[in-house]
Amino acid sequence: MDLDRYTTLVISLSKRGLDEQDKLSAIVSCLRLSIPAANRISLWRFEENKTRIRCLTLNQDGQNLPTHGLSLSEEDIPNYFDDILKQSVLVASDARNHPATKCFNENYFKPNDIYSLLDFTFHHQFNPIGVICCEKTHSAIQWSQNDIDNLKRVAQITSMFYDSETP
Repeated sequence: MDLDRYTTLVISLSKRGLDEQDKLSAIVSCLRLSIPAANRISLWRFEENKTRIRCLTLNQDGQNLPTHGLSLSEEDIPNYFDDILKQSVLVASDARNHPATKCFNENYFKPNDIYSLLDFTFHHQFNPIGVICCEKTHSAIQWSQNDIDNLKRVAQITSMFYDSETP
């Protein structure tokens, strides 16, 4: 029997005793299949009353990259925090000029050659606890409704299985 990528993700995440890194790897693998234009994928966890997010995993072109305690503060990027917490989804095909994401230009987008961003929150008991971030490097891309729907579906599955107590 050939299972679709979402069923495979549900099965992977529902395994008892699955450690944090295996959960994150399963989510990233599903996203790489679901949104192939996104060649940089990361998952972030809200901290400090949603005034900071910390990078849990970062994958670019199929390679896991070190996160070295990468975190972002609401104080530094208030427009992004405001947008993602109010809307749950942030579609920035032209991320360098989008009102909520242009704040990333100098310190994040330019050094990492990022042009497009597609983010969606994941939740625990209807409370946002993290962000799934899909990015396109080297050139901009127009995110499709299918890309948005696929990210939303992965975020919903992630929300069902992500333990709110996991750091």
